[in-house]
Amino acid sequence: MNLVFPFLLLFFPSLFNAQPTTNSPSPAPTLALDSTQLNLTHILSTHGCSAFSLALVSSTSAKKAFNDVVEGGLTVFCPNDDVWSEFSPKFKNLTPPAKTSLLEFHGVPIYMPLSVLKSNNGDTNTLATDGAARFDFTVQNDGEDVTVKTSITTAKVDGAGVFDEDPLVVYVIDKVLEPEELFTVDVVSPPKGSSDVGAAPSSDAPADSPDESLADQNADGNSAVRVEGGEFHFMAVALCAWMGFSLL
Repeated sequence: MNLVFPFLLLFFPSLFNAQPTTNSPSPAPTLALDSTQLNLTHILSTHGCSAFSLALVSSTSAKKAFNDVVEGGLTVFCPNDDVWSEFSPKFKNLTPPAKTSLLEFHGVPIYMPLSVLKSNNGDTNTLATDGAARFDFTVQNDGEDVTVKTSITTAKVDGAGVFDEDPLVVYVIDKVLEPEELFTVDVVSPPKGSSDVGAAPSSDAPADSPDESLADQNADGNSAVRVEGGEFHFMAVALCAWMGFSLL
C-alpha cells in the first residue's frame, strides 16, 4: 500500500494537484431602457422643467401619449420653469382638450439627437398631430443655434439635449410653443390720423333743421323782391324824364 502512493504520485501528479474549476459568470446583456426606467416626469423635473412636468402629470391623456411612445423613440421640447410660469395664466384659460393638445405639441414621437435635429430642418409632426389637426412646427438652424417655430412663437433650443439617452432626448426651450390651432396672432391696428384731408363729410354730421331751410328760402325770396322793386322804380323815373323832354 505504501508503494502504491509514490507510484501514483510519480505518474499521475495531476490527480493530486488539480484545482477545482469554477465557471466565470457571463456578462449580463445590455438592455435598452424601458418606460419603467425612463421616468419621464422625474427626468423633466430634475432638468429645469418642473412646472411643465407637473402640468403633464395633471393631464392623464397627455401623460399617456408620452409614455406610449417613449420606448420607440421620443423627443421632448420642454419650456423652462420661468417661461412656463409666465405662460401659466393663459394655460389655465384653455379647455381640458386644448390643454392636452398643447402639452402633446411639445413632444415628437421619434428619437432626435442634436445631430439629427440640425440635419432635418423643416416641418415636424408632434404627438398632437391628428389628421386634419396638423399641430406641426418648423425646426430650423440659425447659425449654431436651433430654433423651433410656429406661426406665433419662435423658441430657441438651449444647447445640446439636457438628457440624451436613446430612445429619449429632452431639450429645454426658452418659450412655450403656441400652435396656430389654439392661438391667434395679435394684429396691431395702425394709429388713426388726426384729420383726413379732403375727406367727404361724415354721415354722422347733423343735418340742417327744417326751420333753417325755411329761413334760407325766405331770405332768397326777399332778395328777389328787392331787386324787382328797384327795377320798377328806375323805369318810372326814366319815363317821367322822357315825357317832360317831349313837352318842351
